[in-house]
Amino acid sequence: MKDDPQRLAFIDALRGIAILGVILVHCQFAVTPASAWLQTLMAAGARGVQLFYVASALSLRLSWQVRSAREQNPIRNFYIRRLFRVVPMFYLAIAGYLALYGLAPNYYAPNGIRWFYIPLTALFINGFHPETLTSVVPGGWSIVVEMTFYLVFPFLVRRFRSLTALAGLFVASVFGAELSAHLAYRVFASSYPPPQIYLVDALASLNFFSQFPVFVAGMIAHWFFERPDTWKRGAIGGVALLAAFVTAFLLLEHAPPSRLLSMPIVMGAGFAIGSLCLGYKPLGMLVNPVTTRIGTLSFSMYLIHFAIIDLFTRLGVSRQFPGGDVSAMLHYLLVVAVTAAVSSISYRVIESPMIAAGRRLVARMEGRTAVAFA
Repeated sequence: MKDDPQRLAFIDALRGIAILGVILVHCQFAVTPASAWLQTLMAAGARGVQLFYVASALSLRLSWQVRSAREQNPIRNFYIRRLFRVVPMFYLAIAGYLALYGLAPNYYAPNGIRWFYIPLTALFINGFHPETLTSVVPGGWSIVVEMTFYLVFPFLVRRFRSLTALAGLFVASVFGAELSAHLAYRVFASSYPPPQIYLVDALASLNFFSQFPVFVAGMIAHWFFERPDTWKRGAIGGVALLAAFVTAFLLLEHAPPSRLLSMPIVMGAGFAIGSLCLGYKPLGMLVNPVTTRIGTLSFSMYLIHFAIIDLFTRLGVSRQFPGGDVSAMLHYLLVVAVTAAVSSISYRVIESPMIAAGRRLVARMEGRTAVAFA
């Protein structure tokens, strides 16, 4: 496994499960299920983003471990690979959504998209203002969070190596999440009328610092993953810690303004523990050809599924599903199938060639054969 870390089946499966959850939550707005339990389940799909982050931290740590020992300039090569992996498809999404919706107002830009929102989004620095956070590309907030993590990852992976250091980083990141929420309200709350305060709520919850503890949880999971003699003890301790987190969360969730135990942090810790267990004992119902294939397509699926759902709504496809639990799930499965089909094309035509181009560039700069994983 250490020779080819990016192709670990369980990590692709984690990405596949994550995107299935993300699509689930967005489908409920087009066709609403009847039962409260299914509404709750579909809403919980939003936590798929945190599962993406845990999988990202795991895979990056694994690949760094191999490449840093082989390459002359692993930091430069890391950034090249990340840019070739993310930028082409994301820029296509910027162009595509601007073509679809133009600069018209939307939920996250009620005053319309101003021209400078576009370069901010293209430069991945749109994650620090309520109206640029996710207005140009639907769901773009999670991409800028991921790219910000890429920016700091080489420093983190070299500086925080021990379990003690990682645990300290996790605690610090939790308090950083709390501070970032307070700053968001302090800086922006007075700029919006009460009906638009949801924009500040979104920034407080979806900025990089609010999500950073989830990445750290994934890095801690990797520490145990590389030490089979200690992972069981770590998993047991982690489950106990998670139980304490969940208990405290249930007790404190209605006591604002504290966000120290926000749902993303609690779920990120849970996903880290679950990912660690799944890595050592893959379950066929979770790690299988379907979930791993969907995981391979997950980046395209994330960017494309918003357009598919909107297209279904505009063309009246969603109206063919009259509501109720069965209709909601059939509509969801149709969205997944169409999104996966379109994403298979975008992966083959855009993502895969650009990933290969990044490898070739690294190979030329290193003066040797490219490593065979993305």
